[in-house]
Amino acid sequence: MHLGLGLIEIGRPWGAGWAGLPSEEQVQRLLEAAVEEGVTFWDTASSYGCSEERIGRFLQERPELLGRVTLATKFGDVWEPGMEESYGDHSHAALVRSLDRSLARLPRIDLLQVHRATEEALRREDVYRALEAARRRGIAEFGASVKTMEAARIAVESGWFRWLQIPYNPLRQEMAPVFALARERGIRLLVNRPFAEGALLMNPDGRPVEGSEARRRAFEFIRAQAFDGFVLVGTKSAQHLRENARLWRELEGI
Repeated sequence: MHLGLGLIEIGRPWGAGWAGLPSEEQVQRLLEAAVEEGVTFWDTASSYGCSEERIGRFLQERPELLGRVTLATKFGDVWEPGMEESYGDHSHAALVRSLDRSLARLPRIDLLQVHRATEEALRREDVYRALEAARRRGIAEFGASVKTMEAARIAVESGWFRWLQIPYNPLRQEMAPVFALARERGIRLLVNRPFAEGALLMNPDGRPVEGSEARRRAFEFIRAQAFDGFVLVGTKSAQHLRENARLWRELEGI
């Protein structure tokens, strides 16, 4: 397993402590730091505000880096500025519109995931028609972002998906059986929310935990599972990314 980068925070409000979008300079520093630290699997989505556009601009300005990164995005979730919450739309028309928008924003898509891949969504013919459309546009790898084991099983049994994205951390362990399923079926995993959206990094009184021990414990908890894939850390701070990358390397013994 390796460390990957979740990029919702460069595109839209996210989390209780959100303090505004980063500047273009901050985004550039973050993405440059990611490449320098070897964190080159980048996960975004069409519903992450301007995240795809900012990634696309960065790689247009730094085309020599394009061959070093893997670009993963998602469709099936809808968010626009001013909305408090996003919502799922897995109709064929909405999915294809989202796909075409992502293709216009990003230089390429290495992995396309179905966002909000509930049991109901994964039983819709519209989803698989949209995946066929994506395949015709040259996309070869597909995944599903799931939150229940039943959705994970439906995704695997469909034969479409070689990747599953799941939430997993000490406060959210209901997806633990997916690791055995993935090993059995040759599925790669993307583990999100490793710090439980910051809850694991806060003291009971609401103050941030000092030092790296809380992050170390969170990483070690996930690393206790054997899987092929990435642990996604979401941040808009180059400094925080570098700290997480250094800690990850320490745990790998590098």
